[in-house]
Amino acid sequence: MPTDSGTIMIRDAVATDAARVAELLTQLGAPGVDAAEAGRRLGRGEERVLVAVGPDGVVTGLVAAKADLPFGHAAPMLRISALICDAERRREGAAQALIISAKQLARRLGCTGIELTCGLAPERAAAHRFYPEQGFAVDSYRYWWASDAEQPGEEAP
Repeated sequence: MPTDSGTIMIRDAVATDAARVAELLTQLGAPGVDAAEAGRRLGRGEERVLVAVGPDGVVTGLVAAKADLPFGHAAPMLRISALICDAERRREGAAQALIISAKQLARRLGCTGIELTCGLAPERAAAHRFYPEQGFAVDSYRYWWASDAEQPGEEAP
């Protein structure tokens, strides 16, 4: 599915992208993902991983997504599990091109929409402005329970 958005080309990630994918995932906050692990994840094929390639041939960003039909939903949705553009290459159009490609993928797969989550950390403020500009709306809360945290009032099995 190579598509060209001006000077940014979007294509499926391939095994030779693994080192760059690992670098991007580290910037996103997944420091335990090295090139070998990124290669394994790409090889699993559980998610569609698209990369943005700049005019210089360097992978500048990625989006990972998969169609899902959650138990409590009437129709499938596309879930974005990762969207990252290199911190040194932002504002070049890669994120917008990746979102456009994800929207096209959602339509092709018959999904009713796209779901993504974004952390609340201050360094995500630009993303919080970006997503509404791309047509996304905040429509729910996400709650997280850390399984390794001690929970008051709970007894270990």
